[in-house]
Formats: sequence, structure tokens, C-alpha cells
Amino acid sequence: MSAGPQPQADYLPLWIGGAIRGRVRRDIAVPLRAMPEIAEADIGLRLVAPEGVRGKAARSAALQSVARQLHALGLIADWRNEPSALLDEQGAEVARCERGAFRTLGMQNRAVHVNGWRPDGSLWVARRSALKRADPGKLDNMAAGGVGAGETLRACALREAWEEAGVPRRLARALDFPGMVIRSLRETRFGVHDELVIVADLALPEDFEPVGRDGEVESFHCMGIAEVEAALAAGEFTVEAALATRESIARRG
Repeated sequence: MSAGPQPQADYLPLWIGGAIRGRVRRDIAVPLRAMPEIAEADIGLRLVAPEGVRGKAARSAALQSVARQLHALGLIADWRNEPSALLDEQGAEVARCERGAFRTLGMQNRAVHVNGWRPDGSLWVARRSALKRADPGKLDNMAAGGVGAGETLRACALREAWEEAGVPRRLARALDFPGMVIRSLRETRFGVHDELVIVADLALPEDFEPVGRDGEVESFHCMGIAEVEAALAAGEFTVEAALATRESIARRG
């Protein structure tokens, strides 16, 4: 399933590992062309690994070098010091680099979004910290986060559920992945946000109350479906959280 408008600005394809796996805005392409890791392609630009070196490790080194240079130029909005993996069409890792560079280079990333369901059919909804660089103060799923390089979807969900909502592993083991993946594609400050939103549901006991542990969540709210629907209609949720929440509500009826 895909959601979001196609990017409207003028972009150049970025070839990585023999295929187009990114898209770069033309003004960002200007400094990229000056980098030794970037070469002209028949169509667009191409990532070049160090001479005589091949494979995933070489592509990763080149991509991370590009990310550092973009960061030094102020062209990465959110540097996280978190490596993320760029995957091919079969899900195999092509390369990995700083997560913050994915938007500037228009590469596809992945994130897990956990809907926290109570026995009475209400949802635990998080309000993002006002200090967050992205979408401060917006409503979000109970837990959500990018999948780290080499990390499984379940490991990511378990980690985020504990860090963001204090869900102990004994409860988080009940995580359910219904197989729903939604592609979110939209333009951002420096480039394209292209993310696969992996939806997960977690049934929680009535006496559980989430508690933020990493400072990313300002507060948690137990909301009935009518209240959630009103907040969705008012645009109070982040784009990706809205997609994951709507899908889970629709699937559960």
C-alpha cells in the first residue's frame, strides 16, 4: 500500500549498486558532483566505491563519506548517529549509512509503528516531545522508530516499545505483525522522505500504563476510537502515525 503525493520538484536518480535506489534534488546534486564518491551516470548520478574495492562494505564506506560531507554542508536536517540499511527489491542489504542522510539522498528507509491496544478497545497514543526536531508536539503511535542496520523488525519493535513506552519484554512478546506495510512518500526540507511503515499491534493488559524512558515522548493518552478519529481528521497525528493508526483501526473493525 502506498500513501502520500509523488514528489513534485525536479530530482535526479541516484544509482547505487547497479540500480536506481535514490533521488536527489537538482540543487543538492551540485555539491554532490564535487564529491569523489559521486560520478555522472547516463541518467542521473552514480555512487562510486573506492577504486579496487567492491561489495556492500565498499558501498557503505562511500555512502557514509557522502553523508558526512552533506552534514558538513548543512544539508542533512537530522543527524542521528544511527546506521540504517538500504535494501534491494528482495530485501537484501545493498549498503548502510547514517539514517539522517536517507531523506537528502531520497533513499528508502523502514520504520516500525506499534499500536498499543487496551482490552476495552481504546488506544494508547503518545504526544511527541516539544523538543523533538521532527514533528514536535504531534500525536504518535505508542511506540515507533526506524529499523537499524542489521536489526529485525521484531527487535526494533521490542526496543522502541521499551525505550519510548516502558513496555517490558514479557508484555511486548505479544507483538503482532499483521503483514501490513505502507509506503509513505513525501517531500521534506532537503529531499524525499521515502519510508516503509511496518504496522504492529500490541494487546496490553488493563492495568498497564506506558511511561516514556528516553525523553522522546511528552505524555501518553488513553483515547477511545471516536477521539482518535477526531484527532486524525484534525491532522494532529504525524503522517506515518496516522497511516499506521488508520490501518489498525480499519483492520480491527
